[in-house]
Amino acid sequence: MATSDSEEKQLLQSREATVSAAEDSSCNWAVILGTLLAIGALVSLFVVIFSAFVTLWLWPILGALLLVGHGLLLFAVADSQTRLATPAKLSAAALFLEVLCYVFLVPTYLFRSFIVPWWWWNASVILFVLPSLILLWVTICQSLCGTTVEKCSAGGLMVISLVILLVGVLLLVAGNFSPSLMPPPSVDLSSSLLPGRFVEEIQTIRNHVQMASGELDATVGYEICDMATSECSMKKFVGWTVVKPGGATACLDGDFKFVVYPGDPGRLLFHLHGGGACWNWVTFLLGMCSKKAPMKPTGIFNVTNPDNPFYNWTLVDVPYCSGDVFGGATENFWIMAHQTASAWKSQAGYANVNSVLDWVKVQFAGAVPALRTLSKFVVAGESAGSLGVQIWATNLLRRLESHYEPENTILIGDSFVGAIPGDTDLFQRQVIDFWGVCQSGVVPEELEPDCTPNRLVMTDFPETTMQLFPSVRYMMIDSKFDEVQTAFGDAVVVFDDLWTVLWKGIGSIPLFTNATFYEQLSGDLVVYSAYKQFSAYLVDARQHTYTVWPLDVMWSTTPAGPSNDCSSPDVGERLLEWLSPYSEEKAPYQCYNTEEDAPNWIGQYCDHMLPWQVGRCEPSN
Repeated sequence: MATSDSEEKQLLQSREATVSAAEDSSCNWAVILGTLLAIGALVSLFVVIFSAFVTLWLWPILGALLLVGHGLLLFAVADSQTRLATPAKLSAAALFLEVLCYVFLVPTYLFRSFIVPWWWWNASVILFVLPSLILLWVTICQSLCGTTVEKCSAGGLMVISLVILLVGVLLLVAGNFSPSLMPPPSVDLSSSLLPGRFVEEIQTIRNHVQMASGELDATVGYEICDMATSECSMKKFVGWTVVKPGGATACLDGDFKFVVYPGDPGRLLFHLHGGGACWNWVTFLLGMCSKKAPMKPTGIFNVTNPDNPFYNWTLVDVPYCSGDVFGGATENFWIMAHQTASAWKSQAGYANVNSVLDWVKVQFAGAVPALRTLSKFVVAGESAGSLGVQIWATNLLRRLESHYEPENTILIGDSFVGAIPGDTDLFQRQVIDFWGVCQSGVVPEELEPDCTPNRLVMTDFPETTMQLFPSVRYMMIDSKFDEVQTAFGDAVVVFDDLWTVLWKGIGSIPLFTNATFYEQLSGDLVVYSAYKQFSAYLVDARQHTYTVWPLDVMWSTTPAGPSNDCSSPDVGERLLEWLSPYSEEKAPYQCYNTEEDAPNWIGQYCDHMLPWQVGRCEPSN
């Protein structure tokens, strides 16, 4: 029996209602996939913020996940029987703004020479925050009044809103204000979002970096020689002179320059400055490394002071502005606070030192050279510069071979051995790899096989140098409880496992105590003590670095403390005398009260595996 037209119409409406009900009762594939992509964008953002060793900047991936995910969620709503037309239109408008956001950022990422004006980041912030607020309103509307599909998509849109809001906040922090994440002294550290002790340690590092790079205008009035237009021969220098080598050299902020004082052409002091280290965007934003080139020769590097044992030596003072302990060769997409510059930052420590060595070698050339064969040669560095000396020593000595007398050459490392809590190889295996040290050219050929399987550790560098150059003296100065070294060791471990810190607390991560740092420091020194040309000087203190402090501070420093000033004859040699390059004998191992049977790893204890000698301290006249 044939059905009437009205019955067919009713049947069709019934089927459409059934389909509509089915669509309304479940989340379709576009909603599920779009939400997963949105979650992936959130995870990639967290990886950028919380992972210590991210060699690939994830913003392009983050942007792709975000835009495709949002597009799928919008498609899912448009393809269903929606009740809310206005929120869907606003969601589409938000997607358009998100596309504009990433179009705005693409030149900063793709074109490394693109000089980004300071206002660029503020405009980007607006483009991110606006769609975030729009999506927040859309999410609320769909959650309260939408169909099942709209309610399902609201979760993914909420994630997208959160991601672009966080990105906007990061751009606001990095591109405009870059406020210190450290609370002011008046704030109770126990109420901070970060663990109190770790906040204090980061502030300790920042204070050191600010002190190391605080005198940025110290070269005002110095003559400047640009190697782009001149050979910059030292024979033409009169007093302190700034040299701009150009080429591949770079600072994290600005141009690389080094300082020269033309003194005795047969005595050279080659110095590497300190100033922290950066191995991801977070450490960069926290100000844990010098970004500009500080140049104020102080301490033993003030060769114009007659009280200095290095008085009137020729000085080549190499500033530190690459955050990579002078060994790196990499670029990172690190937005710099309130700066008109490229967003790509060069960690070009290798190129910087390499350019200085090229210049020094040329000074030995010609019929009337600016430098003659060195009767005295000292290579010194403090803090990060101490690690720079350790990394560069073999390469440097080989490059200048035949221009110095090995028995009258001294390497001085002041206050950094690269110790890590738990004696892990994080610094060596991950930080060094992040900087591209093995690819830069600074690693001696004897150690290159250890680069590929990541077996290279910091102690390998000094050991290799001492094996290859047995006549070159090697001296290290350290405080037993160095506050900056312990803070950096803790920072490497915490930033490597920040997820665990956030979930389980700072107590779940092994951090240094005074005892464990001193024990690990002594363990490294024991390794070096196997070489006859090595000697160490330990101070009962938390102070970081000595050789850049005023000469009277070094004169009053003994193994018993920085201000001991020879309190008794048996406290050990004065540091300034111990550093003298004119002694014909190797400097003795110095540690306070070597004969007292004190408990291990407290101030007066001196590890008996090291060949300590009782030093004599002569009172001032």
